Amino acid sequence: MKPQGESVMLEAREITRRYPGTVALKSVNFRVYRNRVNVLIGENGAGKSTLMRILAGVEHADEGELLLEGRRIDLRSPRDAAREGIGIVHQELSILPNLDIAENIFAGREPTRAGVVLDRATEVTRSEAALRRLRHPMNVGTPADQLSLGRRQVVEVARAIDQNAKILILDEPTSALSNAETESLFKVIAELKRAGVTIIYISHRLHELLHIGEFFTVLRSGRVVGEATRAEVSRQWIVERMSGRSESNDIAAAVQSGPELLRVRGLELAASSAGEDSQSPLHDVGFTLNKGEILGIYGLLGSGRTELLEALAGVRARLAGEISLNGDLLRLQSAPDAVKAGIFLVPEDRQRDGLFPELSIRENITLGAWRGFLVDRADQEAQARGLVAELRIAAKDLELPVTTLSGGNQQKVLIARCLMRSPVLLLLDEPARGVDVGAKAEIYAILRRLANQEIGVVFTSSEIEETRILADRVLVLCQGCISAELSRAELSDEALFAAASPVVAASAAQSMGDMHA
Repeated sequence: MKPQGESVMLEAREITRRYPGTVALKSVNFRVYRNRVNVLIGENGAGKSTLMRILAGVEHADEGELLLEGRRIDLRSPRDAAREGIGIVHQELSILPNLDIAENIFAGREPTRAGVVLDRATEVTRSEAALRRLRHPMNVGTPADQLSLGRRQVVEVARAIDQNAKILILDEPTSALSNAETESLFKVIAELKRAGVTIIYISHRLHELLHIGEFFTVLRSGRVVGEATRAEVSRQWIVERMSGRSESNDIAAAVQSGPELLRVRGLELAASSAGEDSQSPLHDVGFTLNKGEILGIYGLLGSGRTELLEALAGVRARLAGEISLNGDLLRLQSAPDAVKAGIFLVPEDRQRDGLFPELSIRENITLGAWRGFLVDRADQEAQARGLVAELRIAAKDLELPVTTLSGGNQQKVLIARCLMRSPVLLLLDEPARGVDVGAKAEIYAILRRLANQEIGVVFTSSEIEETRILADRVLVLCQGCISAELSRAELSDEALFAAASPVVAASAAQSMGDMHA
């Protein structure tokens, strides 16, 4: 039922989309209200991305129709959607690593002079303007392959903003952004609304949805199971309609931590490329991890949290420092050195750095598990099936491409690959990025179970809520330094945010310096 006084900008009527062996959408009706933030919610596999691809012209519905301001439209391509004023920022980014920021923002629609010569000046000026609107200025000549995942996501949003879309679809736009950057994006969304832009917003971060959403539509198993205004919505309302069950995020803390497993001393990290600051991104970092304990690394984008895990995994070269595992000093010159020591990394960007999309689910799990020249494929398949059952990976056939799985199940595949090789230390960069509330709880439970088996677990997160739920102890990074160490009892939103804030952390460091002067 249409809320009184609201105007429908875009409407999907009776949309059905079939794939071989499954029906992704079943007679879906979805209303998008003008100049509002229209939230679309659902667990992985609910049909959200399919519906958004149809609205963006990437796919075409088998049945149903689309109406824009009451006029029927037929979108056969993204260009059709762009001409109608519909833009999208996909969850899995489409950044071209061989191009710079400005070239990525204008990829496929390069401005020219006289229709012949590339107008680089216009490209640069408009790119800088879009990034300023996002409150995230960058050197637009920086190659995209030097950008972190969070900055690549900012570039995607800037591309959509430059196209002056009337309807902007944001699919998990904050999955790699810090709290401060998320707040900046929310301010941009408010500005876009004032400029007459209608927003469709998809996220698994329920606190974000409740903060920014105005109209809510819930999908489950390809059907609409709930529609409501913000005044009618609560966190429990969302969870119950998404999953058909009540929310439970309770993760037991370590009953008792065991002996020391990992010790890091005086870690200084070298810059990885000419595009980074010449100064080391990590400064005199030191900490320990005990068996049975889950250690969280919290920090804003650019704090050094990803770089820390990459140093522990042998991916980044160290300028100085020592890493000891079970009392043995490690000499990590490369990622294979770390793997030999039993250290495995689940990366932040699973699509780019973790999964092999051309391989099957089984092949992605067993990859790298071979020992010697003879491979017992039957034994490996049995191990893979065992891990699929243990981690509750929803896969009907292990020979299907890994890309057929939802985001949460893809993340479990990466964890399973690590477990195939008997890890001593498991490092996870944003372990639940872009997965739904049900899959999050399952991943958290898996990590607690592994910690209880005395496998070391260290994770990074930009989400305060995730950090509070999962960690037994938290190290807060700010500008490459540890600014605080908090026990589970000390964890709070205020304590984490204060320690991660450069202004607060600098003030605390100054106070400590004055005390020792």
